[in-house]
Amino acid sequence: MSTAELDARATQAYTTYVSHLHTCHPCQHGDPTGSDDCPTGTRLREAWKTARNASLRARRAAPHPATT
Repeated sequence: MSTAELDARATQAYTTYVSHLHTCHPCQHGDPTGSDDCPTGTRLREAWKTARNASLRARRAAPHPATT
């Protein structure tokens, strides 16, 4: 998968996660004990982090353009 495709996946995952945050009361206010009350928010956050990390790994592995 290309770097651009991985970037697009990370962006889509982030957009989905943030959209969820805007509509989910437990995710907006959190729990004072630090636990996550919303399994959907937790799942979306983990999906975003996984996609973001895959994109970053691909960028690090890609050859850098030569500078002159």
